[in-house]
Amino acid sequence: MESGKWKMLDEYLKNAKVVDLSPTLERGMPKFPTHPQIVIDQSITHEHDGYYCQTINMGEHSGAHVDAPAHMLPEKMNQTVDSFPANMLFGPAIKYDLFRVGAVAGERITKEDILRLEEEMGDAAKEGDIVLLDFGWMKYWSCDSGWKNYAMDEPGLSEDAVALFADRKVKAVGSDTIACDTPMINGKEDFSYGHKKYWLPNGIFIMEMIANMDQLPTRSYFMAIPLKIKNGSGSPIRPLAIID
Repeated sequence: MESGKWKMLDEYLKNAKVVDLSPTLERGMPKFPTHPQIVIDQSITHEHDGYYCQTINMGEHSGAHVDAPAHMLPEKMNQTVDSFPANMLFGPAIKYDLFRVGAVAGERITKEDILRLEEEMGDAAKEGDIVLLDFGWMKYWSCDSGWKNYAMDEPGLSEDAVALFADRKVKAVGSDTIACDTPMINGKEDFSYGHKKYWLPNGIFIMEMIANMDQLPTRSYFMAIPLKIKNGSGSPIRPLAIID
């Protein structure tokens, strides 16, 4: 790229609105019921050591994160997060306001619901898009004893709704829930068509616990970089949306 184009890109990014789509990593934050707790310890302090540094212990699927195919599919153990390029989660994004459907925990949003929303939006996911599903579930996010209200109950997607996005060959699907397309009640999962049949098996990445989608228009440019974890089943990410 010529130097003038780098300058244009720099000017564009400096003046663009950037929305941080990640929740803060902190003790007590929601986690999938069977995943480890996040532990953040102020292990090094100015008073004791002359400088400040924390120690972090957490699972690969903590906070906003991406699932690699190896996470759920033993036959895809060669497709760990470190096997993909750093820009695996860069691309044009389209947001679906699924909270308009009014689904409650345990219910599945259908293909017909999605198509009806697309008519109202005047837009639809295309090949290579990153789909962002706003169930409106971040209203339950809590870092106190109420964290289970977010982590153990959620709506999901029907098989035909999951297949719709797979058929369109989207790049990734992210949601503001803890298990994306998977309905849950009291921590009990229903079958996940995205994780086990249509998305991960076809190289469509899944992202979960995406925050602040209420600040996004229908279209934006999405960027997130996973940690390069050796044999990683997934990784925490810092997702950003650039709004023109």
